Amino acid sequence: MTINIISKQANRTRITGPKKVLVNALKGLDKIGVNYVFNQSLHEHKYNWIHDDQQAMIEAGFVGRAVLVGPNTAVLPKDLPLFRKKLPQDSVYIHPSKWSAEVWNFLGYNESKLDFWPVGIDMDEFQVVKRENNSKILLYFKQREVALLENVQKIITNLGFEYILIHYGFYKEQEYKQALQECKFGVWIGCSESQGIGLQEALATNLPLIVLDATSIFDTVATDSKSYYEYNFPKSLKVIKTTTVPYFDEKCGIVIEDLKDLEKSILFMHDNIEIYKPRKFIEENLSLEKSALWFVSFFEKMDTKESKSYNYQRLSKVLYYFGLFFQKWAWMWIWRKIVR
Repeated sequence: MTINIISKQANRTRITGPKKVLVNALKGLDKIGVNYVFNQSLHEHKYNWIHDDQQAMIEAGFVGRAVLVGPNTAVLPKDLPLFRKKLPQDSVYIHPSKWSAEVWNFLGYNESKLDFWPVGIDMDEFQVVKRENNSKILLYFKQREVALLENVQKIITNLGFEYILIHYGFYKEQEYKQALQECKFGVWIGCSESQGIGLQEALATNLPLIVLDATSIFDTVATDSKSYYEYNFPKSLKVIKTTTVPYFDEKCGIVIEDLKDLEKSILFMHDNIEIYKPRKFIEENLSLEKSALWFVSFFEKMDTKESKSYNYQRLSKVLYYFGLFFQKWAWMWIWRKIVR
């Protein structure tokens, strides 16, 4: 099997969520011996994964061969490219977790099958850390109310603990890795996560976590940065139950929804640290190998029949850029780049 991977991340060096998905997916495919190539015409290959490139979605409609799409192609169905045919029958659009797939189903997406798949976590890069002599708390903060962070800081300080703050969008990966080496357990203040790779990397080092869960998409507060802009979700999505930890169980730590439960959770975890085995959870559910086998299974169940032999890449590119004139998100992204 050779998979043609269509991804804009292939030649990028900056570590972002989509880049991490690609890198870890490749590590998993290497481990199970599956070959891959990058950004070739869809008609040349039986198995095609459109990771994050909307132009290729247009191309897929013309070629007529079933493809695997996602998880970094669009936030919501309305963000998909406008001037395209529907995806070929038997195509699958994958999301990082079940709840994010349910959002698309709720919004009426029926162009292809919907499924979910989490990318694996590199347990060699994020190895077990011996923490017998550690006493600090890792405090991770991502896109929530600043007042919530300030209250958590007060609680931790009043209990007599020191903490290392990792603020999403304002740290380098090496700083995060160093914090994982120095802390005994963590308090995670996150927004709704479709997977939560950074959190799972912490679990892979066997760091148990107390998670202040985000149960609604609307718990998110956009980061004020040139690289990010506030995404306006339809109010109808208030009925969708989200989470910061779509992959988590009692081996990983404690999930709370109310700040009043934080103090007792910190004290309990500190006094019972030995009962948590978060790395075991990652090994059982999110290893690179298990994720890669799950990924390949989509192709094994897909009817990838013969397709049209013409190369539609240029036509798809023209239609994609023409369609951007009618996409609100594209204009918002351009405006943010200009004014920042």
